[in-house]
This record gives sequence, C-alpha cells and structure tokens, in this order.
Amino acid sequence: MSSSNSLLPSGMAVSSLLKPAALCAFLAYHGLSKRSLAPSGALAATVVGMGTFTNSPYVFGSVLLAFYLSSSRMTKYKSQIKKTLEEDHQEGGGRTATQVFSNGATGTALALAFQYIYWTTESRPATLFFTDPRATFILFSYIGHYACCNGDTWSSELGILNKSWPTLITTFKKVPPGTNGGVSFLGLKASIAGGYFIGITATLSMIVQLAFETPSLWQFSKGWSGLETFVSSLDPRFFLATIAAGAGAGLFGSLLDSLMGATMQKSKYSTKNKVITYKPAEKGDEVKDISGLDILDNHQVNFFSSLIVSLATGYLATKTLW
Repeated sequence: MSSSNSLLPSGMAVSSLLKPAALCAFLAYHGLSKRSLAPSGALAATVVGMGTFTNSPYVFGSVLLAFYLSSSRMTKYKSQIKKTLEEDHQEGGGRTATQVFSNGATGTALALAFQYIYWTTESRPATLFFTDPRATFILFSYIGHYACCNGDTWSSELGILNKSWPTLITTFKKVPPGTNGGVSFLGLKASIAGGYFIGITATLSMIVQLAFETPSLWQFSKGWSGLETFVSSLDPRFFLATIAAGAGAGLFGSLLDSLMGATMQKSKYSTKNKVITYKPAEKGDEVKDISGLDILDNHQVNFFSSLIVSLATGYLATKTLW
C-alpha cells in the first residue's frame, strides 16, 4: 500500500474520495453563494458531507442533499415578510457551524457507523437494508433524523406565515409568531410534508440503486416485461415503511421540538418592536416573558429532539419489519 493511502481504511482508494469531495465543494459553494451558509457553516458542511457521501448506498447522500437544498429554499421563501416577524431572521439563513452540526451530527454519526460495520462487505449494496436488522436500524434512524430536521425546518419557515397567531403547545393559548413552542395548522402540515419529502427521497434512491445492482432483472431489451420483473422483485412493505417513517418523524419531530421549545427555551416579546426578542430591553421598550425556562438554546433543542426521534424511528422500524 502506498503512503498516500496509509491513512485510509483498508480497501479505500484515494480516487474513491473524488466524488464525495466534489459534492462537498458543491455544497460549500452553493451555501456561500446563496448565503445559506456562513463560512464556518460551509466548513462544517464539508465535514458532514465527507462523512456521508463516502457511503456507497446512494440513500445517505441523497437524503442529505434533499434536506440541505429543500430547507435552504424554505428559509428563503418570503424572506421579506419573515424579517418583519422574526428579530434574528437572516435572508438565506447564513447557517453557522453550530447550526450545521446541530442538524447534521447524528446523521453523520449514523452514516459513519454504517461504513464501519459494513466496511468489509463488498460495495455495501442496498440489499443490506432488507437482509440485516442492523442495517435496517441505521437506515431508519438516519431517515428519522433528517425527516425530523426537515419537518421542523419546513414547519418553522412556513408556519410563521400562518395568517393567525400560533398556539402554544403547552397551554393552547395564542402566542406571537416566532414563539418557541408555537404550533399552527399550516406548520403541522409543513412538518409532515418535510418528513414525507425525505421518505420519498430515500425510497427513490434505494429503488434506483437496486436497478443498477440487479441489471439482470431490468434490461431495456426486455421492455415492459423487464420492468414488471424488476418491480415484482421490490418489497412494497419496506418502501411504504420508509415513506411512513419520514412523514411520521417529520410530524412528531416537529411536535417534540415545539414541546421542548415551549418548556426549555425562554421566549420574550418586545411590545415596542412587536416581535419575539432575545436581546435586553431597549429604552422605552417593555419585554414580556411568554413561555419557557432558559435551559437550552435553539441549537440544543434541535440536536436533542432529532436524536430522540432518530433512535425511536430506528427502533420502531426494526421491531415492525423484523
């Protein structure tokens, strides 16, 4: 083995890092140019990307891209209106390293765990997810994590645009937009949609990979009969479970995030500026306590809620499918 490969796991060539590195460069460039990532966030995204895109199953990278691109888009949606409703709203998002890791650390750890466990398995095919309960647990935990993060992001970014004030999840009282723990009908629908998007992305990426891994079942020369043979080889129960897991994790992740936000995050309202504020009261301004205790910040809430939903999704899926 050459010295250039001595730091890599056995069987990994430097050339295998080119595609992951290119995808990471795309993420960093896209994030910086669109202002969805701060410089520190771009560096953190590179770390998350290299830990994820080096996996041979497409599902890991596909889900990460789906989360990043869709959540960035939702953050930009009607940004001018959000500026009037959120004191700390930044056009594009401008996510820092802390924000990136709070939403990506668990997913990256799961992707790395899959690599570590199945490193000696040639090419680590997508069929592992159907034949090994450990792979099933990692896959659904991964889907649950990013479905939770995506559902919460879509819920926050779209829910704040709800025409009426949201309802605090603990007291069911109306609270100002941007209050930690505030939920709305629009926000709940968005959380399901965000998680569903992750579930669909995971399902399609696995189907595409299976098509490449089993060319004997799917050949253009066979026409529709080849397609029918390939489709009949798939497990509809498993793929319905991935979609349901995404939608469920999106909804319950958003609700858990709201519950933790309402109880463990302090929300204060500026009567002068008419927004939820995290700054000390200015002269001539009255700041009122709305809800919560000053225990966790938003990044910590995101991390713990997504971790809990991730592990719960993996556990429930494994119990159901095995």
